Amino acid sequence: MIRTGPAGYPEGSRTPAEAVRKVKAAGLDALEIQFVRNVLFDRTKAEEARSAAAEKEVLLSVHAPYYISLNSSSPETRSKSEDWILRAMHGAEAFGAWMVVVHAATYGEDARNATERVIESLSRVREAADAVPLRAVIGLETMGKKAAWGTVPEILEVMEEVHGVMPVVDFAHLQARGPALDAGRLHSLLEALSGVPRLHCHLSGIEFTEAGERRHLRLGEGLDHLMVLDALRDSGREATVICESTSPMEDSQIIRRRLVRSI
Repeated sequence: MIRTGPAGYPEGSRTPAEAVRKVKAAGLDALEIQFVRNVLFDRTKAEEARSAAAEKEVLLSVHAPYYISLNSSSPETRSKSEDWILRAMHGAEAFGAWMVVVHAATYGEDARNATERVIESLSRVREAADAVPLRAVIGLETMGKKAAWGTVPEILEVMEEVHGVMPVVDFAHLQARGPALDAGRLHSLLEALSGVPRLHCHLSGIEFTEAGERRHLRLGEGLDHLMVLDALRDSGREATVICESTSPMEDSQIIRRRLVRSI
Protein backbone atom coordinates (compact mmCIF):
# COMPACT_ATOMS: atom_id res chain seq x y z
CA MET A 1 0.00 0.00 0.00
CA ILE A 2 1.26 3.48 -0.86
CA ARG A 3 -0.07 6.27 1.33
CA THR A 4 -0.12 9.87 0.16
CA GLY A 5 -0.53 13.24 1.84
CA PRO A 6 0.82 16.76 2.28
CA ALA A 7 3.69 18.28 4.20
CA GLY A 8 1.96 20.68 6.58
CA TYR A 9 -1.62 21.28 7.60
CA PRO A 10 -4.16 21.99 4.85
CA GLU A 11 -5.05 25.64 4.46
CA GLY A 12 -7.76 26.79 6.85
CA SER A 13 -7.13 24.10 9.48
CA ARG A 14 -7.89 25.56 12.89
CA THR A 15 -6.58 22.59 14.86
CA PRO A 16 -4.35 19.60 14.13
CA ALA A 17 -7.37 17.29 14.38
CA GLU A 18 -9.20 19.36 11.78
CA ALA A 19 -6.11 19.09 9.56
CA VAL A 20 -6.29 15.31 9.81
CA ARG A 21 -9.96 15.34 8.88
CA LYS A 22 -9.33 17.66 5.91
CA VAL A 23 -6.62 15.30 4.66
CA LYS A 24 -8.98 12.32 4.86
CA ALA A 25 -11.83 14.26 3.23
CA ALA A 26 -9.53 14.99 0.29
CA GLY A 27 -9.04 11.26 -0.28
CA LEU A 28 -5.56 11.20 1.28
CA ASP A 29 -4.15 9.09 4.10
CA ALA A 30 -0.88 10.63 5.32
CA LEU A 31 0.20 13.93 6.86
CA GLU A 32 3.61 15.28 7.84
CA ILE A 33 3.47 17.74 10.73
CA GLN A 34 5.97 20.57 10.38
CA PHE A 35 8.19 21.32 13.38
CA VAL A 36 10.74 22.88 11.02
CA ARG A 37 10.99 26.22 12.89
CA ASN A 38 10.30 25.06 16.43
CA VAL A 39 8.77 22.16 18.33
CA LEU A 40 5.67 23.77 19.80
CA PHE A 41 2.38 21.96 20.36
CA ASP A 42 -0.54 21.75 22.75
CA ARG A 43 -0.73 18.28 24.29
CA THR A 44 -4.51 18.21 24.38
CA LYS A 45 -4.75 19.17 20.71
CA ALA A 46 -2.02 16.66 19.87
CA GLU A 47 -4.04 13.91 21.55
CA GLU A 48 -7.14 14.99 19.60
CA ALA A 49 -5.14 14.76 16.37
CA ARG A 50 -3.78 11.37 17.40
CA SER A 51 -7.30 10.07 17.97
CA ALA A 52 -8.55 11.56 14.70
CA ALA A 53 -5.64 10.01 12.79
CA ALA A 54 -6.37 6.58 14.29
CA GLU A 55 -10.09 6.90 13.49
CA LYS A 56 -9.53 8.17 9.94
CA GLU A 57 -6.54 5.87 9.27
CA VAL A 58 -4.21 8.76 8.44
CA LEU A 59 -0.53 7.97 9.01
CA LEU A 60 1.32 10.82 10.75
CA SER A 61 4.98 11.78 10.60
CA VAL A 62 6.76 14.92 11.79
CA HIS A 63 9.62 16.97 10.36
CA ALA A 64 12.27 18.10 12.84
CA PRO A 65 13.69 21.65 12.86
CA TYR A 66 16.07 22.73 10.13
CA TYR A 67 18.64 23.91 12.69
CA ILE A 68 20.16 20.45 13.24
CA SER A 69 23.89 20.22 12.55
CA LEU A 70 25.36 16.96 13.79
CA ASN A 71 28.70 17.57 12.03
CA SER A 72 29.31 20.99 13.57
CA SER A 73 32.82 21.68 14.86
CA SER A 74 31.12 22.99 18.02
CA PRO A 75 30.25 20.36 20.65
CA GLU A 76 27.60 22.78 21.95
CA THR A 77 25.92 22.97 18.54
CA ARG A 78 25.95 19.18 18.20
CA SER A 79 24.42 18.84 21.67
CA LYS A 80 21.69 21.36 20.84
CA SER A 81 21.04 19.51 17.57
CA GLU A 82 20.59 16.25 19.44
CA ASP A 83 18.15 18.01 21.75
CA TRP A 84 16.15 19.32 18.75
CA ILE A 85 15.74 15.74 17.52
CA LEU A 86 14.65 14.54 20.96
CA ARG A 87 12.16 17.40 21.24
CA ALA A 88 10.73 16.46 17.85
CA MET A 89 10.51 12.84 19.02
CA HIS A 90 8.54 13.95 22.07
CA GLY A 91 6.22 15.75 19.68
CA ALA A 92 5.92 12.63 17.54
CA GLU A 93 5.02 10.61 20.63
CA ALA A 94 2.28 13.09 21.56
CA PHE A 95 0.77 12.98 18.06
CA GLY A 96 1.28 9.24 17.56
CA ALA A 97 3.55 9.92 14.59
CA TRP A 98 5.66 6.99 13.45
CA MET A 99 8.67 8.92 12.12
CA VAL A 100 10.71 12.08 12.74
CA VAL A 101 12.29 13.37 9.52
CA VAL A 102 15.75 14.89 10.03
CA HIS A 103 18.14 16.99 7.94
CA ALA A 104 21.20 15.70 9.74
CA ALA A 105 24.25 17.74 8.76
CA THR A 106 26.40 19.59 6.29
CA TYR A 107 29.93 18.57 5.40
CA GLY A 108 31.47 21.85 6.54
CA GLU A 109 35.23 21.68 6.97
CA ASP A 110 35.25 18.04 8.07
CA ALA A 111 33.51 15.97 5.41
CA ARG A 112 35.69 12.94 6.15
CA ASN A 113 34.34 12.51 9.69
CA ALA A 114 30.76 13.63 9.02
CA THR A 115 29.20 10.16 8.97
CA GLU A 116 31.06 9.15 12.13
CA ARG A 117 29.78 12.22 13.93
CA VAL A 118 26.21 11.58 12.75
CA ILE A 119 26.47 8.01 14.06
CA GLU A 120 27.82 9.21 17.43
CA SER A 121 25.07 11.79 17.85
CA LEU A 122 22.22 9.55 16.77
CA SER A 123 23.47 6.78 19.05
CA ARG A 124 23.12 9.20 21.98
CA VAL A 125 19.71 10.35 20.77
CA ARG A 126 18.45 6.80 20.35
CA GLU A 127 19.70 5.78 23.78
CA ALA A 128 17.96 8.77 25.40
CA ALA A 129 14.78 8.13 23.40
CA ASP A 130 14.67 4.46 24.31
CA ALA A 131 14.93 5.34 28.01
CA VAL A 132 11.67 7.35 27.95
CA PRO A 133 10.56 5.52 25.72
CA LEU A 134 10.04 7.53 22.52
CA ARG A 135 9.08 5.11 19.77
CA ALA A 136 9.36 7.16 16.58
CA VAL A 137 11.80 6.09 13.90
CA ILE A 138 14.50 8.62 13.05
CA GLY A 139 14.23 9.30 9.31
CA LEU A 140 17.39 10.60 7.63
CA GLU A 141 16.50 12.56 4.53
CA THR A 142 18.44 12.38 1.27
CA MET A 143 19.64 15.92 0.73
CA GLY A 144 19.57 18.06 -2.39
CA LYS A 145 22.50 20.43 -1.84
CA LYS A 146 25.91 18.97 -2.62
CA ALA A 147 27.30 20.62 0.53
CA ALA A 148 24.82 18.69 2.68
CA TRP A 149 25.43 15.30 4.26
CA GLY A 150 22.79 12.76 3.25
CA THR A 151 23.49 10.47 0.31
CA VAL A 152 21.91 7.02 0.23
CA PRO A 153 25.22 5.22 1.00
CA GLU A 154 25.86 7.57 3.95
CA ILE A 155 22.40 6.94 5.36
CA LEU A 156 22.75 3.17 4.92
CA GLU A 157 26.04 3.30 6.86
CA VAL A 158 24.27 4.98 9.78
CA MET A 159 21.46 2.41 9.65
CA GLU A 160 24.03 -0.35 10.11
CA GLU A 161 25.27 1.26 13.34
CA VAL A 162 22.18 2.79 14.96
CA HIS A 163 18.87 0.98 15.44
CA GLY A 164 15.60 2.75 14.78
CA VAL A 165 16.90 4.72 11.79
CA MET A 166 15.45 4.65 8.27
CA PRO A 167 15.99 6.62 5.07
CA VAL A 168 13.66 9.35 3.85
CA VAL A 169 13.89 9.29 0.06
CA ASP A 170 13.41 12.79 -1.32
CA PHE A 171 13.23 12.19 -5.06
CA ALA A 172 13.47 15.89 -5.93
CA HIS A 173 16.63 16.17 -3.83
CA LEU A 174 18.14 13.17 -5.59
CA GLN A 175 17.35 14.77 -8.95
CA ALA A 176 18.94 18.07 -7.86
CA ARG A 177 22.07 16.47 -6.48
CA GLY A 178 22.53 14.28 -9.53
CA PRO A 179 22.97 12.27 -11.53
CA ALA A 180 19.53 12.80 -13.02
CA LEU A 181 16.90 10.23 -12.13
CA ASP A 182 15.90 7.78 -14.84
CA ALA A 183 14.25 4.37 -14.79
CA GLY A 184 17.53 2.56 -14.28
CA ARG A 185 18.66 4.73 -11.38
CA LEU A 186 15.26 4.45 -9.72
CA HIS A 187 15.38 0.65 -10.00
CA SER A 188 18.87 0.57 -8.47
CA LEU A 189 17.80 2.91 -5.67
CA LEU A 190 14.79 0.82 -4.73
CA GLU A 191 16.89 -2.35 -4.85
CA ALA A 192 19.46 -0.78 -2.51
CA LEU A 193 16.66 -0.02 -0.06
CA SER A 194 14.98 -3.41 -0.35
CA GLY A 195 15.56 -4.11 3.35
CA VAL A 196 13.54 -1.09 4.47
CA PRO A 197 10.07 -2.31 5.52
CA ARG A 198 8.26 0.93 4.68
CA LEU A 199 9.75 3.64 2.49
CA HIS A 200 9.02 7.18 3.59
CA CYS A 201 9.34 9.47 0.57
CA HIS A 202 9.11 13.14 -0.34
CA LEU A 203 8.07 14.29 -3.81
CA SER A 204 7.82 17.68 -5.49
CA GLY A 205 9.09 19.60 -8.45
CA ILE A 206 12.56 21.08 -8.12
CA GLU A 207 14.75 23.92 -9.34
CA PHE A 208 18.46 23.30 -9.04
CA THR A 209 21.90 24.57 -10.03
CA GLU A 210 25.40 23.09 -10.18
CA ALA A 211 25.42 23.26 -6.37
CA GLY A 212 22.23 21.21 -6.13
CA GLU A 213 18.78 22.10 -4.83
CA ARG A 214 17.60 25.69 -5.09
CA ARG A 215 13.88 25.49 -4.30
CA HIS A 216 10.87 23.19 -4.46
CA LEU A 217 8.28 23.66 -7.22
CA ARG A 218 4.96 22.21 -8.36
CA LEU A 219 4.87 18.60 -9.51
CA GLY A 220 6.21 18.09 -13.03
CA GLU A 221 8.74 20.92 -12.88
CA GLY A 222 12.33 19.69 -12.96
CA LEU A 223 11.45 16.05 -12.29
CA ASP A 224 9.25 13.47 -14.02
CA HIS A 225 7.04 12.58 -11.07
CA LEU A 226 5.05 10.07 -13.13
CA MET A 227 8.21 8.06 -13.74
CA VAL A 228 8.96 8.12 -10.02
CA LEU A 229 5.46 7.05 -9.02
CA ASP A 230 5.35 4.26 -11.60
CA ALA A 231 8.69 2.91 -10.39
CA LEU A 232 7.54 3.01 -6.78
CA ARG A 233 4.26 1.28 -7.64
CA ASP A 234 5.95 -1.36 -9.77
CA SER A 235 8.38 -2.17 -6.95
CA GLY A 236 5.46 -3.44 -4.87
CA ARG A 237 6.84 -1.66 -1.81
CA GLU A 238 4.96 -0.42 1.21
CA ALA A 239 5.51 3.33 1.10
CA THR A 240 4.35 6.80 2.05
CA VAL A 241 4.67 9.71 -0.37
CA ILE A 242 4.58 13.12 1.28
CA CYS A 243 4.14 15.99 -1.16
CA GLU A 244 6.45 18.94 -0.52
CA SER A 245 5.53 20.97 -3.58
CA THR A 246 4.40 24.57 -3.43
CA SER A 247 0.81 23.28 -3.56
CA PRO A 248 0.96 20.20 -1.34
CA MET A 249 -2.73 19.36 -1.03
CA GLU A 250 -3.56 19.73 -4.72
CA ASP A 251 -0.44 17.89 -5.81
CA SER A 252 -1.01 15.13 -3.23
CA GLN A 253 -4.33 14.48 -4.94
CA ILE A 254 -2.57 14.34 -8.30
CA ILE A 255 -0.20 11.75 -6.84
CA ARG A 256 -3.12 9.76 -5.44
CA ARG A 257 -4.98 9.77 -8.75
CA ARG A 258 -1.89 8.51 -10.56
CA LEU A 259 -1.38 5.68 -8.12
CA VAL A 260 -5.03 4.66 -8.20
CA ARG A 261 -5.13 4.84 -12.01
CA SER A 262 -2.05 2.64 -12.18
CA ILE A 263 -3.42 -0.20 -10.07
